[in-house]
Amino acid sequence: MNKEEYLIKAFKEIRDKNLTVPFELVPGTTVTDIEKMLTSLGKSYLSTKSPIDKIFYEKIEELRKFRQ
Repeated sequence: MNKEEYLIKAFKEIRDKNLTVPFELVPGTTVTDIEKMLTSLGKSYLSTKSPIDKIFYEKIEELRKFRQ
């Protein structure tokens, strides 16, 4: 699966959760607009190369696993 396919799948899963904002993803990181966060993470993940892209991948995975 390439980066674009991964983002489509991951973002669908995140949106399907219907997360209520604001919420604290991790201590010190409060999400107030999920769409802005996804846009930022997606653009950053697509524009970077390893090993930096791992940081954005990990943030996306945190959102995928997040439970309110």
